[in-house]
Amino acid sequence: MQLRLNRHSSVPLYRQLAAELRERIVSGALAEGYRLPPERELAGQLEVNRTTVLQAYQQLKDEGLIASKVGKGTFVLPVSPVLPAVAPAQRDTPTSPSEVRHTELHTIRQQHRPSDAPEPTIVRPPWSVLFSDYSNRFTYHDIASAERAQRGDTTIDFATGSPNPADIPDDLLRAVSLEAFSSHEFDGQPESPIEGFDELRELLAHHMQTRGVRCDVRNVMVLSGSEQGIDLIVRAFVNPGDCVLVEQSTFFPALQTFRSADARIVGVPMDEHGMRADLLEGYCARFRPKLIYTVPTFQNPTGTTMPLDRRRRLIDVARRYQCLIVEDDAYGELWYGPARETESGDVPGFASAPGRAQVSVHESAQEQELSRRRPVPLAGMENEGYVMYLSTFSKTVTSGLRTGWIVADPHVIGRLAALRRMVDQHTSTSSQRICLELLKEGRIAEHIRTLTVSYRHRRDTAIAALKEYAPAGMHWTTPEGGYYIWVSLPEGVRSLDVLAACRARGVTFMPGSVFDVDEMDNSHLRLNFVRPSASDIDRGVRIICDIIGEAVR
Repeated sequence: MQLRLNRHSSVPLYRQLAAELRERIVSGALAEGYRLPPERELAGQLEVNRTTVLQAYQQLKDEGLIASKVGKGTFVLPVSPVLPAVAPAQRDTPTSPSEVRHTELHTIRQQHRPSDAPEPTIVRPPWSVLFSDYSNRFTYHDIASAERAQRGDTTIDFATGSPNPADIPDDLLRAVSLEAFSSHEFDGQPESPIEGFDELRELLAHHMQTRGVRCDVRNVMVLSGSEQGIDLIVRAFVNPGDCVLVEQSTFFPALQTFRSADARIVGVPMDEHGMRADLLEGYCARFRPKLIYTVPTFQNPTGTTMPLDRRRRLIDVARRYQCLIVEDDAYGELWYGPARETESGDVPGFASAPGRAQVSVHESAQEQELSRRRPVPLAGMENEGYVMYLSTFSKTVTSGLRTGWIVADPHVIGRLAALRRMVDQHTSTSSQRICLELLKEGRIAEHIRTLTVSYRHRRDTAIAALKEYAPAGMHWTTPEGGYYIWVSLPEGVRSLDVLAACRARGVTFMPGSVFDVDEMDNSHLRLNFVRPSASDIDRGVRIICDIIGEAVR
């Protein structure tokens, strides 16, 4: 067997040798069962170190081309047989990625085909084999459950995790868009730096300082939505098998991202104040996590808020165990205070009908007090770099804006920016310009004050309706901000059964299993009280409670 190696090439000798042998095996020049020369003998023939031959053989073994048998030598393996195509079983739903099927056979009937002609067939690609392990690690039934809950012509939608379209500040967005694109400020700079426009980063840094977070422009990167931040953080820090601690029920797109990285996801139990910080020490000692992912303020899906002492304890544990905290703060601006019972109906002048008027709601003494009581982000409670903070404009302006930001140590920003070049280069310049104008002169702050008045009213309406209509054994959280009420069902009542019955009556919500780390929770449901109008909330909650009451009886 004559083999040629180029000793002047930059390609390592073992890779040259592997390539030569691979070509001969694939072409059939080295037939199935051919016995390759022993490593020492081939090394002598080629005048190379035996390690070179060992490395080449190992690479071919990894590729499934050769195998060694103790005492017998190294042989060329046979080609894997191609399994015959078989007709697929009749099913109404797509094949699960975890089911391995080698081929799918679909019969295509042609119109006007002669009766005696053979029926033509085509063999489809074996998708479940071809999809990567990365994509197969997603739990597609979670996504399907979420889509089913949000799909359809439902009258009252408590499921969708975005604002009511009537709450989108169309007039404000129209005005700032005109200003943004009539400005000559960006002439000659058609593309954004990968971290975002410096002026926007400065405004975001100033905004974070008002929330108690010490940072400057070096700590800020603009994102195409905060979910991109989760994805970049996972790419930067999580290796397969690394542990990530999360709340037992949490934001399910984050779970999908951790699963795609083949992380070991461990849920920490929760109570009415969020993640159980008293258990965190034991979890860190046992599992040694790389990351702790948390939504400490108006948590999705439970609506809970982590008190100050737990926040301090969380940061202290992260420091001692040298793990990083990912703080997802999508809802932190929407702070309402304690609930009070109220009559249903929209706040006059806001989002009640087409042609609504935008009202200016000036900060009252009560709102100033709420602002002082608003939880300080975890990122504002330490300055060593353990917390990576994420937020977004999608929950306070419009989900279509798809613009968020991360605040982190400059080392992290630099690494994420480098990784981002493989994804999207930078956030849309148009979206960044709009956000710039929103942050200028306090426009977005005034809009949030207006939203807070309306959302507080809807939260109070939902809580009042639950108190009036809920059957015995049903419990719920009373969030002081954000979007969500987390409902615990009476014993023996299944959330998926309730969802099916509610959908038949025009009401929808998200079942708890979608958010559960172990995908087992069938005793909770999440209500987004900001999505419906206040006039629909009472009726929707009553339908849900009636169906639960029927299930109890």
